[in-house]
Order: sequence, then structure tokens, then C-alpha cells
Amino acid sequence: MTTIKPKRSPVPDLPGRYLVTGLLGFMLFAIGVPLLAPELVRTNDDPRVLALTHLAVLGWITMTMFGALYQLFPVALGGTVRSPRLGRWNYWVLATGIAGFVPSFYWNWTLGVAIFGSLTVGGVLHFASQLLRSYASVQDWHPMAYYVLAALVWLVATLGFGFVYALNWHFAWFTVSDAMLAAHVHMGLAGWLGLTLMGVSYKLTELFSLAHGHGRALAFVNLGLWNVALLGLTLSLLFEPGSPLPTAFAGLLAMAALLHVVDIGLLLRTRRRRRVTVEQWHSFASLASLLTAAALGLLLVSGHVPGRNWVVAYGYAALAGWFGFAIVGKSYKILPFLSWLHRFSAVAGRQPVPLLSELVDQRLAWSSFGLLLVGFAGVLAGLLIADATVVRAGGALYAGGALVFAINAARLVLPLALSRRSQLVSQEMTG
Repeated sequence: MTTIKPKRSPVPDLPGRYLVTGLLGFMLFAIGVPLLAPELVRTNDDPRVLALTHLAVLGWITMTMFGALYQLFPVALGGTVRSPRLGRWNYWVLATGIAGFVPSFYWNWTLGVAIFGSLTVGGVLHFASQLLRSYASVQDWHPMAYYVLAALVWLVATLGFGFVYALNWHFAWFTVSDAMLAAHVHMGLAGWLGLTLMGVSYKLTELFSLAHGHGRALAFVNLGLWNVALLGLTLSLLFEPGSPLPTAFAGLLAMAALLHVVDIGLLLRTRRRRRVTVEQWHSFASLASLLTAAALGLLLVSGHVPGRNWVVAYGYAALAGWFGFAIVGKSYKILPFLSWLHRFSAVAGRQPVPLLSELVDQRLAWSSFGLLLVGFAGVLAGLLIADATVVRAGGALYAGGALVFAINAARLVLPLALSRRSQLVSQEMTG
């Protein structure tokens, strides 16, 4: 039976610093979309579009996933994270790298891309090596453990390509073709980010929906199919870009995406909590966006697209749709759990304490979801029809939803930070 181990939870400032930085990255990304609407509908290789893409991938999604994994690895898998102190120091290396890397892309400062890209690669590699070395301590080999393990391998591969491309941006050793860039993108999106999200989704759906009794066979079938398809797609893009192979493997990857959606649906059917929560509605939007991105990806790789704006639409469907809705929705579970654990677990049973759901302002959560959903649909439609005005209007609504979510998240994070500060002051006084 799936369990969690609250006593193994790390000190909140370790995952917290990554999660807060991810929230800041989310806000900047949401604001950047309407501001860069003309560039987004024109092409996918404008330096400012690349800056916005890396802001989303590194500053928002990767930072958030690092924080979530620091929290879930010991709590959900029973593992022991190696050197948490180094994890705190590495945060500053990674944050500095990203803070310089994204603006360097924006201003097309090639030397900055090389310098700060190298710093970012070093920070990410440290995290990957730290978590990989921690796998020997895992006690619960849930499918999430295998998904994250595979994701870390893809993360290292993505970094290898990204590091070379970042240096090549300045030194111009060779020409990076669209197919080579697509291979790098898919290693990161489908490999690192996609596998991590799918693994965490299996675990959190079981935990917070009380969904038990569903077999894990499809999860492992999907894991194998996804990796085979992604490996085939990557190699065919690199070595046989003009052959039918990329389309065939993209189709296989789309089949794996559909299998994952079906499996999560079957898992939700076993849930004991029958009421559909705001977090689950975010999951539904996320899974629908995954299928949308898979369909667009098939069209792209087969060459049946009207322009580069569809490439941007594909990326937006994956980043803001698949990953975005999942991250926001799961934050309504992860952040309250983190806050409750460190603020109330010590007094639970001796005095009244709030439920996890009571820590979240549900009205703000539903308002944010509505704005994010309408805004996302507007931006996606504007990108597909290459209308900057529609993208700007949809992006403004999406940014409003992000702001409402940030306010709701701050209501959880600030009391936790103040509680931690109070504990440190108390320890200093008694010491």
C-alpha cells in the first residue's frame, strides 16, 4: 500500500528555495508571453523567444521539479538525499547561472550564453549526480522511482547537447540544424521533464486521491514504450532527419502519451475521494494539453504545418499546458502538505489543527484556474492563426491567473517561512 513518511521530510528551506524561485520564473514567463506576442507568432528561433523558452524550462519548470524532488524523494520514496547542505549551496550556483543565461539569450550576448550556460550546466549536473547517488537508499521502488531515474539520465544527455550548443552559440564551430535542435528539445521536454512529471503524477494521484488497487503494469509498459520512442526519435532526428523514421517514432511517442492518459484515468477511477477537486481539474487540463502537444508534434515532424508559429504553438502547448497546469495543480497539494507538516504536525492530536484543504483559498484557486484555462486557450489559438493581438489578450488573462495563483501560494509559503524563522530564533536563544 502506498504510504508517505512525513518524519523524513527535509528542512523546508531546501525544497522551498527552489519552489519559490520556480514561482518567480512562472510569473516572469506568464508576463513575457503577451509582451513578446509579435515575436512568438513570427518565428521560433528569435533570441527573445529562445530566452522565454529557457526561462520556462529552467527558471520555472526545472527549478520547481528540483524543489519537488527534494521534498518527495525522502518522503514518498523513503530515500535519503545526499548532502542537503551542498544542495543549498548549489541553488545559488544554479540560480546565478539561469539569471545570467536567460538575459544573455534575450540580448543575443553570445559570450554570456557560453559563460552562464556553463554555470547552469554545472548546477544541474550537481543536482543530477546528487540524486543519482541517493538512489541506493530508496526503500519504496514505486514506478515514480523508475520514471525519475530514467528522467535523470535524459537530463544528463540534454545537458551534454545544451552545453555544446551554448558554447557553439559564441564560437560558431558548426551549424545547428532544425533537426539537431529538435533532438535537444525533445530530450529535455519528453525525457527529463516529461518522465519526471509522469512519475510524480502516478505517486501523487495515489496519495492525494486515495487511489489504490490499480495495477502498475501499464505504468511500466508506458515507461518502456516512452523511452524506446524517445530514443528512436532522438537518433533519427540526428542521423536520418529526412527519412520516415522521425515520423514513425513520433507516432510511437504519441501512442505512449495516450497510454499514459488512459492509465491515469483508470487510476482515478479507483479513488476513494469521489469529489473532483481543483487540483484534479488542473490535471485534466494538463493531460488534454499533452494530447494536443502530441498531435501538433506529429504534424511538425511530418512537415504538414503552415509556418514556424506552429512550432511555437507546439512548445507552448507542452510548457504552459502539459507542464504548467500540472505544476500549478499539484502545488495545491505539495505546498499545503509542506506547510502543514512543518507548522502543525508536532501539535496534531493535542490541539485542533487545520485540514490540508483548509490551508488553500478555494475561491482563489478556482479563479486562477479559470483565468489560466481561458488565457491558455487564447494564446494557443493566437499562435496557430499567427495573430499577435489574440496572443496578447490571451497572455494577459493567463498572467492574471498566474498572479492569483502566486497570491494563493504566498498565503502558504509566508507563514511557513515565518514559522521556520521563529524556530531558528528560539533555538539560538535556548542555545
